[in-house]
Order: sequence, then structure tokens, then C-alpha cells
Amino acid sequence: MTIRQIYAAMSGCALLSACASVEPAPRGDEAYAIIPPAPAIGMDYRLSPDDLLRIQVYHEPDLSLEDAQVSAAGMVRMPLIGDVPVAGLSSGDAADLIADRLGQRYLVSPQVTIFVKKAVGRRITVDGEVREPGLFPVDGRLTLSQAVTLAKGPTRLASLSQIIVVRQIDGERQAAMFDLAAIRRGKAADPEILPGDMIIVGLSRAKAILGGTLLAAPALAAGFIALDGKN
Repeated sequence: MTIRQIYAAMSGCALLSACASVEPAPRGDEAYAIIPPAPAIGMDYRLSPDDLLRIQVYHEPDLSLEDAQVSAAGMVRMPLIGDVPVAGLSSGDAADLIADRLGQRYLVSPQVTIFVKKAVGRRITVDGEVREPGLFPVDGRLTLSQAVTLAKGPTRLASLSQIIVVRQIDGERQAAMFDLAAIRRGKAADPEILPGDMIIVGLSRAKAILGGTLLAAPALAAGFIALDGKN
């Protein structure tokens, strides 16, 4: 046997040994335990402006709506009871609210169901000192740092310690401020961003975009607070 043949045989053995040591990739439940699937629109989805809803009032076709769009103010307009604030609520909670208002004056024990026909709210807005501001779809879970990356990252002038997140909570617009620089260094948690959130990079830009309703930085850093300053 020549030196070349011996080398080829040894190389083949080494390759076989290496291949034998490779474990198969996880599949099925084991795979999803490592990488969970993106959540579907379900009971935990929070209604947002421009969502399109089917609202059914049991045995009351004249009070039911096939295409009810959530307004920019977060309302749906219902027969008899007028505007109902639903933004920030789950479909179940919104249905309960409508049923409660109908039951106060018009119906006895009304039953209401809401189906989300078009979830426009499964988008986020990234604005301020980012390279490509705009609307971005949300598929699965998303963190603040990932949301900023969707907009191609912050500009050179961006203040990474002043990242404002605006969110509808219980029908009320609230805001909080986070430190992206600290998040990147592992010094702060990377908060989850929800469909319908608005992320604005830079406190001065946030004040300009929100029309001067934003509170001072120390208050925002303490957590989500109402933009009108009541909370």
C-alpha cells in the first residue's frame, strides 16, 4: 500500500467517525421546545385602530355588524349605544363591554361575539432617529432591539438612551422610555413589542411626533404612564 493509499484510508476513517458523532436535529415537539412557533391571532390579541371586525349580537341581526372598523380613536360605532372604546382590549373583553352597554338599557342578558376579520394592528410603527422609519408587520414575538433593527437601525444622531414606546392599554394611550444602549450591553431587559405599538427613537422627536403631549424623561423611565399625565 502506498503512502497516498494509506492517507486516503485514514482520512476516510476520520470522516466516518465524525459523521457517526453528529446527532440528528430535533424534530416535532422537541424542535418547537427550542424555537417556539409564532403565535396565531387568538384570544390574547389586542384590538387596534383600523382593525376590521365582525360583531354579532345573538338573535339581534339589526344590532350586528359585518364590517365594523375600529376608528383612529380606538372606537367602534354600534347601533343604539354609539361609540365604544375597544382598542387595547381583547375581542372577548370588547364583546363583554358591548354586551354590558346594551344590557344597561336595551336588551336582557345580551350575548355578543367579535371576530377579527382583518388584524391591521399586527403592525408596529418605528419613527424618529432611525434610518428607514415606517410601518412593519409583526410575525411572532418581537423585542424592542429587533424592532429598531427593522428600521435599519438608529442614525448617528440618535440618543439610544431615549427610546419611547407608545402603547394602547385599556383603551388609553400610554408611553414609556427605554435605554437601548443598556439593552445592547446586557444591562437591561429587552422588552417585548406588541402589535400596534409605536417606537420613537429620541425624546425630542417623540415630542414633535406626539404633538407635545409627552411627559418628562424621568417619569417615562419609570414605566408606562398615560400621555395626558393622569396616571
